[in-house]
Amino acid sequence: MDIGMLALLGKTVSLMENLGFMWLVHTGFELNLWERLLEEKTKEQILAENSNWDPLLLDHWLEQAKIQELVVFKNGNYQLSKMGKAINNYRDYGLEAMYKEFALHWGPCFAQLPDLMRGEIPRVQMEFEMENELISRASQASEPFVWPLLRGKCEKDRWRNVLDVGCGEAVFLRRLVEGFPSLTGVGLEINPSVADRAAAQTESYQGRIRIEATDVFEFTDTLGTYDCCLLNNNIYYFSSANRVELLNYLKDLLSPGGRIGILTALRGATPSFQILKTHIPQNLMSFFLTCHEGFEGLPLEKEMVDLLEQTGFTEIEVIPLPFKVSHYFFARKPLD
Repeated sequence: MDIGMLALLGKTVSLMENLGFMWLVHTGFELNLWERLLEEKTKEQILAENSNWDPLLLDHWLEQAKIQELVVFKNGNYQLSKMGKAINNYRDYGLEAMYKEFALHWGPCFAQLPDLMRGEIPRVQMEFEMENELISRASQASEPFVWPLLRGKCEKDRWRNVLDVGCGEAVFLRRLVEGFPSLTGVGLEINPSVADRAAAQTESYQGRIRIEATDVFEFTDTLGTYDCCLLNNNIYYFSSANRVELLNYLKDLLSPGGRIGILTALRGATPSFQILKTHIPQNLMSFFLTCHEGFEGLPLEKEMVDLLEQTGFTEIEVIPLPFKVSHYFFARKPLD
């Protein structure tokens, strides 16, 4: 067997393992098996709590979870391994949403790729759950990397009034007002249900955070009001032409010398060395987005820099987050 065939065989086996991992994790979330197995349980105990479950399928799930080292089996009992506990612990940090994306949306979308590329079917519409819920929730996985950077920028530039466009559930606005007593913020969220959750979670901040359920282009406020405007993980929702309009619009809302901060994954990068090869899933995410009507995929680094220069921003910084999972672009509105 030649070296190419061996490499292909290894890649195929790895693919099967990774697909199995994805399905196991997603099913475990949907059936709440990760939480159930925090304590030791037999298969019979799980079935007794869920009398309508298929015993044979549960048996296979447990077997595969053991093979993938997500659960341990001892003295007839199953319990989460360290990896299984991590899956459960990080469920609400974007992990569950990411696996739901992969299992329910990426697979069916890419299955249509031959017909899409041949032009036999039009680009598909982004499913409502995917566009309005999962992308927002999955982006929370970047929070541990993003927050230290935002905190440092806020301390240095002394932000007092922050606009967060596409704020989701206002995670970063909440952290900013908690960390900086004189700071206030406005969050814009186009999805009414997400905006309602953000509003409910910011009620206790005594008016220091205001949430508006609106499209950014319909938002009106006093010009020159904000020290900083944030766009986290949403620039790819806008076409190239709309990005120019968006940044010009936001620049008018910034005070002279105010900053814009744009967080996004990038496509196209193929670094020679990374601990984690994050450029591969980033490019795949871009591919997935591009299969949908109205999306152009993730931007290139040069496109982002050119966009900021074209719209009159200066002092452009390109800051890769740890493992290069995303990049933050910061730029300043000129003083005059």
